[in-house]
Amino acid sequence: MIYPPILDRQYQQYRPLVDIVAKRVKSTMLNFCDDKGYALTSRIKTIESLAEKIETGRFKKWSELNDLFACTVIIPSLLQEQEVIEFCQNTFDVDVKKIVKRGQNKKSPDSFIFDSTRIYARLRRAEAPDLSNLSIFDILFEIQIKSAFEHAWAVSTHDLVYKSAEIDWKKLRLAAQIKATVEQLDTMIMAFEQIASTIQEHEYPPIKRKRQIAVATQKLFAQKIPQELQPKDMSRFCDNLYGILASAGKEDQIQEAIKCIREKVNSTPTDLIPRSISLLQYFLAILVEEKIIVLPLDKHCFHITEELIALYPIFRDSVNSIFQYDI
Repeated sequence: MIYPPILDRQYQQYRPLVDIVAKRVKSTMLNFCDDKGYALTSRIKTIESLAEKIETGRFKKWSELNDLFACTVIIPSLLQEQEVIEFCQNTFDVDVKKIVKRGQNKKSPDSFIFDSTRIYARLRRAEAPDLSNLSIFDILFEIQIKSAFEHAWAVSTHDLVYKSAEIDWKKLRLAAQIKATVEQLDTMIMAFEQIASTIQEHEYPPIKRKRQIAVATQKLFAQKIPQELQPKDMSRFCDNLYGILASAGKEDQIQEAIKCIREKVNSTPTDLIPRSISLLQYFLAILVEEKIIVLPLDKHCFHITEELIALYPIFRDSVNSIFQYDI
């Protein structure tokens, strides 16, 4: 692509500053995203893309170019969008007028086009501005916020449609149809609880049994079990406990297992409930002591720790499948 020398000179003058801005912004946003479990992509605009952008006719002057550097925060759902906006406002110099929120631009109800939230910001100055020289604090950059579904649509269709050598109505139409599906998926996630309540439930014994475990466990936490034993994910805990019972051939005796655990926990003083082992280890120990589960179990590896054996010596010799920490 041919572009004018003046653009090349301007780009080369700004590029070192953009590189510094990119490094700082990317580092800051990566720390934020790593902490929250989000993903991040970033890029510095090439001179070819910049030339094409200027040729759109939408910009009057160089200072209006707002994405020499841009990054995209990819969030699980739109429920986390406001959190990202607030972080950017608290971290960078953001002009509220330069936040283009999703749905802010007018859009026909029968069209499905790019509509992600965009934040335009500069690095926050730690000192008074030096107006005599161009600095990194003058570089405007863009932060987009996309849901995981939006990001998948963008990376899947962008090169196929928008960077194609041909202009094809059918491809553009298909991309719009996929975007409509993406918008519908995001809407369903936002209203997940309400929509789930409208679905007709079917009888499925494993789910019913896991729910019984969850309800009983939550009641025990409300009444007796110390909160520090609370599992990170209750659904995963129920899956794991049910898996042990199923391996023992006791999946039809969930109520008996729950009753056994409840009686043992309620008969134990709170200060004697062990805190050096996990909740699953504690419940397993109860079920083994009461012979609801007889060890060993085929094809099931137990997390037997020194702390568990110290409290319940029965595990010392009765388990032949133990998770090994050796490499």
